[in-house]
Amino acid sequence: MKRSLIIFALLAAVWGIPHRATAQIFAVRANALAALTAALDLGVEMSVADKWTVEASGSWNPLRTDQLSTRFHAVQAGGRYWLYESFVGHFIGAHLTYAGYDLGRRTRRYDGRAFGLGLSYGYSWMLSTRWNVAVQAGIGLFHSKDTRRNSTVSDWEDEYIYHYRRWTLFPSKVGVSFSYLF
Repeated sequence: MKRSLIIFALLAAVWGIPHRATAQIFAVRANALAALTAALDLGVEMSVADKWTVEASGSWNPLRTDQLSTRFHAVQAGGRYWLYESFVGHFIGAHLTYAGYDLGRRTRRYDGRAFGLGLSYGYSWMLSTRWNVAVQAGIGLFHSKDTRRNSTVSDWEDEYIYHYRRWTLFPSKVGVSFSYLF
């Protein structure tokens, strides 16, 4: 009798503990703002604590014509701290970035790579139980190493190639992302 009373008391205590709702812990997202510029920007995000998530994303733009080049590829990894709960509300993030690029007009092109560290801020709205839309903006400090050349020089002229290394403060994240939560 005493044993069944202890089991009943334990079951009542466990039953009385407030149960936490099972929430989504994994998200896959696409940046719609980047798609408007002919770039593909996809990412994944995973909740590691109540208000913390880690993320990884990649961007790619293959666009290159005779007049304009906007080719680049970039990889970002980082974390976000959510002020309310994961995947909902305001968030502050930090991220590391690597980018390789070939940018420029017909007369001057910049070919190189950049490494950087950035901070971002954003807000996420729940559209349904599985869909979110998030707006974010961020700025980063990048170390870039690139080559500048004048591509309009004929075969009979000397071509000047300039190599530059510099630190630049530049926007590192700008986006309107749609996320599917698992």
